[in-house]
Amino acid sequence: MPLLNIGTLIKKLRIQQGMTQEELAYPVIEQSTLSRIENGQTMPNKNTTEMLLERLGYNPGNIDIIIDKKTADIQKIMDELYALIKTESIYDDQEERTKKADVLIKTLEEDAEFMAERVNRQYILLNKAMCALHRKEDGGRVLQMLMEAMKISIPEYNEKDIDKYYLSKQDVRIINLTTMVYRDNGRLDDGINVLTLLKKNFEETNIDKESKGEYYASVVYALATLLAYAKKFDEALAMCDRAAEICKETGVFRLLPLITAYKAHCLYYLGNKDEAPELLKQSYYASKMFGYHNWVTMVKDDAKEFGIEL
Repeated sequence: MPLLNIGTLIKKLRIQQGMTQEELAYPVIEQSTLSRIENGQTMPNKNTTEMLLERLGYNPGNIDIIIDKKTADIQKIMDELYALIKTESIYDDQEERTKKADVLIKTLEEDAEFMAERVNRQYILLNKAMCALHRKEDGGRVLQMLMEAMKISIPEYNEKDIDKYYLSKQDVRIINLTTMVYRDNGRLDDGINVLTLLKKNFEETNIDKESKGEYYASVVYALATLLAYAKKFDEALAMCDRAAEICKETGVFRLLPLITAYKAHCLYYLGNKDEAPELLKQSYYASKMFGYHNWVTMVKDDAKEFGIEL
């Protein structure tokens, strides 16, 4: 990965996207701060750098961002936190994992320098909401935290305008989590509407290949799951096929075992009981290969329910 002058890269990408400094900066940093970054007069921290690049449709993983030891230590905590409470996995020991996550969140909150950054305060609210969701706390309280988090990056945030915003990876995670709360509280139509607009946002935004495979595919997959919950199996099947296409187009296959299992689920309930067993077998072995141990168990349970032997 190349070492680049971050300010120069951000300026070039911004101009290519036809964005003003005010549009890119607002509301996470001041326009004057962005101007100093672009002119090489100041260096943004890692989170701010990633946020700016994501808004510009550039994958931060494509460059080396030089950070000091303290920032590296913070990133290590954040990586551990993500592993503990990532939403796509279900753990038998979730209660213990959530307790560990609470400790890590508190450690970050006690770092005044870390909490001085708006994007980091948003990050803390997101992870608190994720812990609350895993603990099955009141959905209204979780939604309140998520809305507060979204308004840090988009003060005028309105779900009806999701397709119009410049969204960072963190914004997408917040919106995805919101739809999970809707699902758990029986608001399937609200969740489907939100994910449909988020899908449109990705379709109208110039994003790099890897981010498309990682985040666009996850949004389409999430939409498929909500449609399946709503028993709209034909629409869910179409979204499964689209999500699988994105994985294959981009070479990012992390979600493919999950997508394949949901496709089998949809086909089975649509009466196609010939193709479903083979897809479940593919999902089962791919999940084992990827190390998705809990998903292996879930696929086996689905197979048992459908009378399919793996």
